[in-house]
Amino acid sequence: MLNKIGKYIRKFHRYLTPVFVVITVLYMFIIQNPALYKIQRVLMLSMAVTGTFLFVQIYYNKNKAKKR
Repeated sequence: MLNKIGKYIRKFHRYLTPVFVVITVLYMFIIQNPALYKIQRVLMLSMAVTGTFLFVQIYYNKNKAKKR
């Protein structure tokens, strides 16, 4: 079950990364819009949560395999 969720989270994280980079570059160098800043913060939080899940999933699977 966790591996299926991890597969979708990995895809979400992978497709979210370019969007995050583009919005960050737009905000930093081109458009200084407060709404764009809020979007960037939400994307940064989503990247942190999904990245943490993917990081922890590796150790969870290793620990699960040792118990077998």
